[in-house]
Formats: sequence, structure tokens, C-alpha cells
Amino acid sequence: MAQVDLQCGPFRLVSLMTREAADDLGLEPGVLAIASVKATSVVVELPTR
Repeated sequence: MAQVDLQCGPFRLVSLMTREAADDLGLEPGVLAIASVKATSVVVELPTR
């Protein structure tokens, strides 16, 4: 499992994907990427303090 963090202006988008998918896309820190959001549900959580 790979966690991908995208900085989108002042916002951060976090995605979980398989390690294989991240490798196939060539994702590495600093690589420019474009995100499309397609979801049937969104989980909202409060950060731990």
C-alpha cells in the first residue's frame, strides 16, 4: 500500500493506492502529478492531538 500526498495550492490531497499502481505511474517525491477525484463515499475524520 502506498500513501500519495498531493499539495494542491493551500490544500493537501491524500490518496491510498497499491504500491504497484504508484510504481507503474512513476510516482516519487517531487514528481508533478494530476489528480481526478471520483468517489461514492468520503470518510471524514478528526486529526488526533
